[in-house]
Amino acid sequence: MRSGSRDVPQRSRNAHPRPVPHAAGQPYAGGSYGHLLGQGDMTLLHLATATSTMDVARQLLEDGDTTTSIVLTDEQTAGRGRHNRPWITFDAPYGHAATFILRPQVGPHFPLLVALALHEAISPLVPGRTLALKWPNDLLLDGKKAAGILCENPVLSNGVKASLVGIGLNIRQPEGDIPESFQGAFLNADIAPENLAKSIWACMQPLLTLYATQGWTSALSENYVQRCATIGQTIVWQRGQPNELTGYARSLTKDGHLELVADDGTVHVIHSGEIFDKR
Repeated sequence: MRSGSRDVPQRSRNAHPRPVPHAAGQPYAGGSYGHLLGQGDMTLLHLATATSTMDVARQLLEDGDTTTSIVLTDEQTAGRGRHNRPWITFDAPYGHAATFILRPQVGPHFPLLVALALHEAISPLVPGRTLALKWPNDLLLDGKKAAGILCENPVLSNGVKASLVGIGLNIRQPEGDIPESFQGAFLNADIAPENLAKSIWACMQPLLTLYATQGWTSALSENYVQRCATIGQTIVWQRGQPNELTGYARSLTKDGHLELVADDGTVHVIHSGEIFDKR
């Protein structure tokens, strides 16, 4: 497909693997697909509104889509983060709500690779500010969470294997009041959501290629550790209420898990759960 955008007419499911537009309340609504942008091996589906770009991406895969790389929406009405927690992403042009479809499915270091790519894409947009990672894949800007990231390897009814990465970022602060529940950071960057999505995609590709051919190399691990604010800090690991453990985040294991040295000297490997800086 040539570079540039075009309107995409409604097609029947038999004529094209993309699903037909859905009614309101379904993953996306409206009378058209918005528009498609093709550039090299990347195809971006840009919608005016969607409940969740993750839902749209999953639906596309279920319906046999083999080409869409990114689902981007100007308005997301039911975005979610890990554990189905809500994440506030402001509407375009102030916010970026997109899901990236990665084929084939990525291995167990998937969240760490996404974090590295996002750090690389955002770094030139925030000169002079402190950008860091929080294990496993949170992006911190000046100590505040700058992105909502959701990584999934969905089980699809048609057996298709793909990985989905949902990323919500707030590019700059909109006019008017900000909800009290919003505790995140604004990039304060002059970039359109579509261009930001393309930049993130471009940063993902070399990392995914390296991982597919060589696995989680020592260079990738060192790259991650250098950018991770969690390593070397005293943290609280919440293993489930009220079960908490305090200790020193010493390093990453070869599997990308976090190694914690507890206050009593015992060593624990964190595979999941919530971690917090000890205040």
